[in-house]
Amino acid sequence: MRRRTFLSTALLVPLSLRSRESEASIAGDSTPPNGALALLNARLIDGTGGAPILDGAVLVRDGRITAVGPSSTLDIPPDAQVHDLNGATVLPGFVNTHVHAAFSEYRLRAWAHDGVTTVRDLGADPKRPLFALRDGYATDQGCARLVAAGPMVTVPGGYPMVPWGSQSGLPVTSIADARERVGRLLDNGADLIKVAVESGGSFSRTIPTLSLGQLRAVVEVAHERGSRVSAHVLTSEDLERALDGGVDDIAHMVTDLLADRLVRRMVETQTTWVPTLELWHGVRQDLGQVAISNLAKFVRAGGRVALGTDYAGYSSHFDLGMPMREIAWMEEAGMEPMGIIVAATREAARVCNAESRFGTLEVGKGADLLVARGDPLADLRALQSVRMVIQRGSIIRGA
Repeated sequence: MRRRTFLSTALLVPLSLRSRESEASIAGDSTPPNGALALLNARLIDGTGGAPILDGAVLVRDGRITAVGPSSTLDIPPDAQVHDLNGATVLPGFVNTHVHAAFSEYRLRAWAHDGVTTVRDLGADPKRPLFALRDGYATDQGCARLVAAGPMVTVPGGYPMVPWGSQSGLPVTSIADARERVGRLLDNGADLIKVAVESGGSFSRTIPTLSLGQLRAVVEVAHERGSRVSAHVLTSEDLERALDGGVDDIAHMVTDLLADRLVRRMVETQTTWVPTLELWHGVRQDLGQVAISNLAKFVRAGGRVALGTDYAGYSSHFDLGMPMREIAWMEEAGMEPMGIIVAATREAARVCNAESRFGTLEVGKGADLLVARGDPLADLRALQSVRMVIQRGSIIRGA
């Protein structure tokens, strides 16, 4: 495999030619909030990596978790709607932290229906009213929560305009311009910032990219504003520059030889990796295997991982809903079921800059819950056997 030639294959097509799902809405079983909700007789996997509670209960009121723990320790409010789960598993709703084309009621409903209660869109056309659309979807309990970066911060003639011709870039021309545009993007409602750290090696061409000064300015402004920065990276050379810039997570596993020193740097700085194994398998099978091997090295070193697929970021098929192929490849990389669940919940909420609001079963956090009939710690395919999905305290699937 020669990493500098793979993107010249005929498999790659512009974003405008990607297949599109029907925009017809997905019927849901939306149930309005009913004051208090009690889920009893459940196996609880709380998303923190702690041991499951085998006879657990979760209490919800007004969209938030009010109590969680062994059933024997909780008092059930007299007005609660009670559900005996008969040993089913309650987990935090899953989060797909790298998607595109998420400004769609159809897709947001499809994700929520499968228990993916939040998605993070990492690049969209700035000419659309992105954040107003996001806020509108948030009023619909049947839609997954949408975390939106808006357009990708880049330079004139940079990625993703080159090579894709995509309109999802926001070019900056100087350090001062980077600071001003990123500040304005956050003012307009961006949940986080996405930067393109792409010099073109994977495309067998040179693509202009952010200077280190510009990149550091973007990160500095975002951090000053309490936000975070995700970096598009495909090669180790660009990974090192992204780390020099101080970004918070790396969107895509690199598919060249991953050096131990870069792994150590990411572990030391607690920079999260979003590996997008489904993307790489869609580009070319051998690249998918290299990505798995590199992820395995990172996991063995104790690196932080968040689940993300790059849904609709390429012309190949992606799972819409629960990303079971990504999960299977994460397991192939040596991640244990508990580690994968944490990557899809707590760590995923972290890269969304929302770990205080959702991602674990803890008092005060939003009640986004997935109830699976089996035990995903024994077999992750149990995630596909959905008994109930609760979004912001409302039952949107099951009863």
